[in-house]
Amino acid sequence: MALPALHALAELGPLTIHAPRWGPELYAEVDATVVARGRIRADLAVLFAPSLRAAIEARSCRRIVGTPTDHRRWLLTDIVPPATHQAGTYRALALAAGATPLGPPVYGIRGTAAVVEAEHIGLNPLSVGGRTREWWGYRALAERLDRPVVFYAGPGEGERLEPIAEGFTQVVGTSLPDFAATLQSTAVFVSNDSGAAHFARACGVPTVVVHGSTTASRTGPDAAHPIENPVHCHPCYRPTCAHDLACLDITVDRVLAEVQACCRS
Repeated sequence: MALPALHALAELGPLTIHAPRWGPELYAEVDATVVARGRIRADLAVLFAPSLRAAIEARSCRRIVGTPTDHRRWLLTDIVPPATHQAGTYRALALAAGATPLGPPVYGIRGTAAVVEAEHIGLNPLSVGGRTREWWGYRALAERLDRPVVFYAGPGEGERLEPIAEGFTQVVGTSLPDFAATLQSTAVFVSNDSGAAHFARACGVPTVVVHGSTTASRTGPDAAHPIENPVHCHPCYRPTCAHDLACLDITVDRVLAEVQACCRS
């Protein structure tokens, strides 16, 4: 979601992006230097992260642009109200810094060999956000699909994926360039509301997102196909649930119908 804003900020002058370990792969096409998170030394800091930690790391900057979240208002020089959708917040942050983001997120495919070359349906059943984002029906969905199925998971998630995906092709912990190349063989990508879903859309892949504790209007990928069960406590964005995961009471038939519609379109 941040890619359009980062490209726009790079046009203002030399840009340094403080990012997690996957930053160099994700931001390779941004005209910027990507470094590990830590103390920020710059004239202007634009805080995409909403945490107090990020504001403290930027405290020596002359201008600090950010949202007044996590009790950090007193550290900011330019306060930006959060938008309804996270992508809108990133756009507003860039605008406050003098940049104008254009278009949806796009991740360029850089010619890396695909891990899986045959056309398939991609399924991403796990989430670092907790059980409230993990729909229960991926295995049943895979068994009902009439196309080849590939299960995807992130680094270190192979052990959790195996009981769900046993007997199906599994891709675990691949690099982002390899993932992007493989997605070009994916007819439809089915996922929870996660980074993988946003990445698939940035690569131009039709994406069905099964929302649990989250909602498309706040964090869903651009132009995806959301499926939600808006119960009384939805959305909560919590990693645990006190209501028997009612938000994930979504039938396999409903998800299957959406996947089939995407395949026909």
